[in-house]
Amino acid sequence: MENVRNLVQKELDLLRELIGADVAAVAWKRKEDGKWAWWAASGCADDRYRKLTIRLGRGLEGSVTRIGRPLVLDGNDPDTARKREESPLMLVEQLQAAAAYPIAGSAEVHGVLLVGHRQLHAYSQENLLVVQLSARWLGQLRDYGETEFPIHFTPSS
Repeated sequence: MENVRNLVQKELDLLRELIGADVAAVAWKRKEDGKWAWWAASGCADDRYRKLTIRLGRGLEGSVTRIGRPLVLDGNDPDTARKREESPLMLVEQLQAAAAYPIAGSAEVHGVLLVGHRQLHAYSQENLLVVQLSARWLGQLRDYGETEFPIHFTPSS
């Protein structure tokens, strides 16, 4: 499991570097209680993200988990302020722009990848393609972890 965790962490670090994001984070749907929780992050100011859960259908990441497709929140969206207020991670990390992608499993969405900027930012098509590819890779890592180890995606201390 630690190997999978290390690979996920490296992917988040690399993703931030590639697109110049301040924060990259991944959340999984927990098997124990069915709640969505942040599992790993890069660039967060502290570990408060580990205590945050995602409310289905609320905020950027909650909407992605509900509809199963990517969403972008930046200065081009007139509803940015409201959606930002509904996202605990965006508030805690003071993100002004973010993109979130579903991490698909074999039959349903198992996770969400969020990248964000603390300043206003417009995401290019190239940036979004990199995030999409990263979400696919994270899904493969999760699938590998689930088949090779008895993984419970819960935050480590």
